Amino acid sequence: MPISRREFVVRSTTAGAGLVIGLRLFVPSAFSQENERARKKPEPNPFDAWVHVKPDSKISLIVAKSEMGQGIRTGLAMLLAEEAAVDLNAVNVEQAETRPDIYAHLGTGGSSSTREGFMPLRRAGATVRELMITAAAAKWNVPRSECQAKSGTVLHAKSSRKASYGELVEAAAKLPLPDPKTVRLKSEKDFELIGHPVPRVDVPAKVNGGAQFGLDVRVPGMLFAVVARCPTFGGKAAHFDAATAKAVPGVRDVF
Repeated sequence: MPISRREFVVRSTTAGAGLVIGLRLFVPSAFSQENERARKKPEPNPFDAWVHVKPDSKISLIVAKSEMGQGIRTGLAMLLAEEAAVDLNAVNVEQAETRPDIYAHLGTGGSSSTREGFMPLRRAGATVRELMITAAAAKWNVPRSECQAKSGTVLHAKSSRKASYGELVEAAAKLPLPDPKTVRLKSEKDFELIGHPVPRVDVPAKVNGGAQFGLDVRVPGMLFAVVARCPTFGGKAAHFDAATAKAVPGVRDVF
């Protein structure tokens, strides 16, 4: 059932999951098919992406967007890491489950992932950063203005104290969330990741052969199909005899 952002954070905290923030990346246009379906059938939940800050200071970004060579596993992580003030290698983009009852919009296309996610992910990252600063300031009983977040750590220069996000996450999860529309964002001049050359996170796996592509997927009972193309452009088969092909061991059917 639909739940509010605050309700989800509270429930996640009681489950000992660290800090989980729900956000929405996909917003259907006024005349889109998705919007038409939404009018006929309510959304299963108000979020289509999740930011999970864990007790080990690692952050998972769960999105229903597919990496298809366009680089979003790197790009979306950059947006979140930039505003959250964490190293890029601390963010792991996870593929959401193929569950239409949870994620109403599972499509990837139209060069929309980065465009749609740009501001929502920046705001989510800024929310993480501000919660961590507030939690650290309360822990040390110092003004928030004296604390600074950098590389997944909150620093208090005057007392030389510091705390990792993992150490602060339990307290941060209990704090009220800032308004995502007004949360403080970094100035473009301070960007360290956005707009800068960053090695793609999927390059090593593609070089060493460890990456799994759609062609690599195997499921129980899986069959393989081959399309025999007509050698003549625009031609159509007048008839065919599948007897010889069906005699080949393993062939299930020809049509």
